[in-house]
Amino acid sequence: MYLPVMTQSPRVSSKVSLRPQIEHVRQKFLECGICMNEYNDTDRRPRVLPCLHSFCDQCIKTMRTRDVIKCSECNESHDIPGGDMNNFPVDESREYLINYLKVQTKSSQILCEECAMKKKATNRCKECSQFLCGECTDAHKRTKITKTHDVVNIEDLKEATLEEYQHTHTCKVHGHEDQPFAFYCYSKSCDKPVCALCAVKEHQESKGHEIRNIEDVYLENKRAIEVLVSEVKHRQLSADDTLTSIEEIVKKMDTLQTSVTEEIDVLFDRCQKIVDRRRNELKNKLHAIVKAKKIRLQQQTEELSNHRSNMDDANEVAGSVSTYSTPSECLNMKDAIKRRLKELKEKPFDITPHENADIKFQKSCLGDEFQEFLNSCGHVWSTSAYVPNTQVVTNDVIVDEEEVAVVVRLFDVDGNQQNEGEVEVRAEVRDPEGNLTQPLVEDCAQSEGCYSVPFVGNKTGKHVCYIYVMGEQVNTEGYSFYVLTGRGDSGATFNKDRIKSASTSTTDGGDRTFTPGVDLVLGDVICPEFVFDSSISHASIEISENAKHMKAKPVKRPYFGSHQSKESGRLINYRGTMANLPLYKTGLFYFEVAVQYKVLRLIRQTMLFEIALARLDVVDKHYSVDCYPYAWAVSARGCHVCGKVCLQTWHNGQLLAHNALSPRTPNPPGTSVRLRYGFLLDTVKRHWIVVDAKSNKIVFHFKNLVVSELSEPLWPLFGIYNPELVSVTFQLLTGSDINSIPEAATDGLVI
Repeated sequence: MYLPVMTQSPRVSSKVSLRPQIEHVRQKFLECGICMNEYNDTDRRPRVLPCLHSFCDQCIKTMRTRDVIKCSECNESHDIPGGDMNNFPVDESREYLINYLKVQTKSSQILCEECAMKKKATNRCKECSQFLCGECTDAHKRTKITKTHDVVNIEDLKEATLEEYQHTHTCKVHGHEDQPFAFYCYSKSCDKPVCALCAVKEHQESKGHEIRNIEDVYLENKRAIEVLVSEVKHRQLSADDTLTSIEEIVKKMDTLQTSVTEEIDVLFDRCQKIVDRRRNELKNKLHAIVKAKKIRLQQQTEELSNHRSNMDDANEVAGSVSTYSTPSECLNMKDAIKRRLKELKEKPFDITPHENADIKFQKSCLGDEFQEFLNSCGHVWSTSAYVPNTQVVTNDVIVDEEEVAVVVRLFDVDGNQQNEGEVEVRAEVRDPEGNLTQPLVEDCAQSEGCYSVPFVGNKTGKHVCYIYVMGEQVNTEGYSFYVLTGRGDSGATFNKDRIKSASTSTTDGGDRTFTPGVDLVLGDVICPEFVFDSSISHASIEISENAKHMKAKPVKRPYFGSHQSKESGRLINYRGTMANLPLYKTGLFYFEVAVQYKVLRLIRQTMLFEIALARLDVVDKHYSVDCYPYAWAVSARGCHVCGKVCLQTWHNGQLLAHNALSPRTPNPPGTSVRLRYGFLLDTVKRHWIVVDAKSNKIVFHFKNLVVSELSEPLWPLFGIYNPELVSVTFQLLTGSDINSIPEAATDGLVI
């Protein structure tokens, strides 16, 4: 039974609200759900479980299994507090309802609870919560302790509110028996009502107790319960909506079962007619064949029978003449007999029957073949796709050509992938100007286990794709991806059509192809898998076969833009390359670059290398990107400030910091240095932390980067300069190459 929750003060509860529901109240709250006996205040008190179902003292003992009790109403299991069933609370408000219903429905059967004679009760003492007969009432009024108690006639109680049945709880501490609970101790060690004497003597605030007026605590908790009840009712509405949806689905399922059954019957009845027609055709053909054979054999039989009859007649005549005639008579007939016999002897006839009985049924396309054919006839299609479990993966960036922007995979409620195909999957894409298009969704479920959404972008910027499965939207916020469209008006001189997104392979211009691997996730940090893009690298740059190492080739003269074809698609001004995918989605992203350089000639204010994040529109405008507002760069060069080779950080043409890479001033030829830097990008806080991965120290902390799903993506850039003066080699560490994230990097995000 559920514990009744008062949504209004019991002081205003009345018979008006209870009388129409007396039987419902009796069954719901006043009777044990197992034995169906009415609760009392002796051996059948209502014990309330944590699930708010209640059972009497007797029945709750039968539900125990070791130190666990399983509710027979909801099947939830609960630990028994302290191993004692008496630690489950008793709902004392049930007693008020029981007494109220007794007065309303069985007043003539109420017996005195005080005397041994068990006479009919005529009155009730509110303070003692006892029904009394006339004699006990008189004694009650004479006794010193009880003479001031409020005793009410049962007939008057019929018109009373529920408040008349409630009694004031008093303290159980010795010496405090008549003290009502006026306060509540809120300390963790107590958390119980106390009387005024207890509050003064044992629950002083100086000892860590928190004393409050019990009415205030009651009203505060009552309001909190009312709020929770309201919230639960809202959840109930949601549950009701779901139950309604389930009922509608079941009804629709029953309707579809009937209609599909009829459709199956109609089609198979039609097929049965076709089969019957074919059976009759074969039978008719058999009948025709047998009939034709029999006609030919009948004709042959008639001919042979006539010939045989003629031979019998001739033999009979010849025998009769030779036997019974005289010599002269026989000689007179001899010529005719000989001529006939000779004619019959020489007359030809077929000794082989003109037909045969070789008839059989050829079971072509029947038997096992027909069974296989029948097994392939028709199919009852259904899907258990559970829309909340739908997995949607977007491509980070797509370029002019058609690429798969979104991949959708369906799963059932248990997480099993659904590959049956033919599920209604629809997509809508909103471009940066707010225009909606509906790209075609390709059903690749049976071959690849997914539905793909190819898309051709014609507007640069963020696009949002909304996915609908069986008419239900998967995510109201949609799924974003970025579109790049050709050169645009960025002013860059290299061919951006050559840039590939995360899902596209990159090439080095020859026969080698590199396919990005799988991103690695370490805690909250994503280590994206990307490589050096050798398809657009500067002509002076050499990139390894695995696209994870790069260096610059020594040249006799600088590579100026005028000496390269703009149609080559390669970087002309920027002396390096880019990553094959950008960073812009929400999250933490980390990668590392191991740097090794060797000084070949004396370095003064020579630039060695640059590692940067920049928007695409600033790439290749200059040999480096450190002078642009939408670029953040870390570079090594001969420092004009300290005269050493320093690691410098730049933004918008401003030198932000510099740290010496070598104590020598200047670095003599032959000097070799090994470095390893980690780069942690937080697109939420818009921070980029550069850390020395060897010493676990922060090199620099860029803040307020312009990077988010609402802005243009940032591309990792890698430049190497002056190969005739210094030999620089980069090793890119991404994805599964990363073993751990330096603590300095993650700690820097907290600062």
